[in-house]
Amino acid sequence: MSRERTILAELGHELPPTAPPKGRFVPGVCAGNLLFLSGAIGTVFRDGAWSMPVKGKLGGGVSLEDGRRSAELCALHHLAQIEALVGSLERVRRVVKLSGYVNAAPGFTKAPLVLDGASDLLIAVFGDDRGPHARIATYQPEMSFDAPIETDLIVQIDPI
Repeated sequence: MSRERTILAELGHELPPTAPPKGRFVPGVCAGNLLFLSGAIGTVFRDGAWSMPVKGKLGGGVSLEDGRRSAELCALHHLAQIEALVGSLERVRRVVKLSGYVNAAPGFTKAPLVLDGASDLLIAVFGDDRGPHARIATYQPEMSFDAPIETDLIVQIDPI
């Protein structure tokens, strides 16, 4: 088991299965040694089906803690896609950039705190040398499938 998988297990996490895209795009694209991952929302796979444990707007019924947990689920999906696309999380040399899109009610101003749910997990998994990353958190008036957050990720990988 890789160091990254061991850390995930110690944190009580398993990588979810990878889900097929819901549209005309691919889960990720390698350009040189950068892997650009498509967007992920906070879904879980239980009893043979995908579901979203939290739906709605931050500041409009969705708590900050539920938003952070949804962001963490997004990060888990990214990790699963990395493993599926390049074979192992050990190939990640550096997390480069995390972008977060927060479904926010008017007046909600804590999108960076929501996105910390994903950032905290990425730094825990990849450590202080490979995990810290650039980041942007934006506010959206509506999101696909009423997701509270969607993220995309760019990582640097070891050359093939």
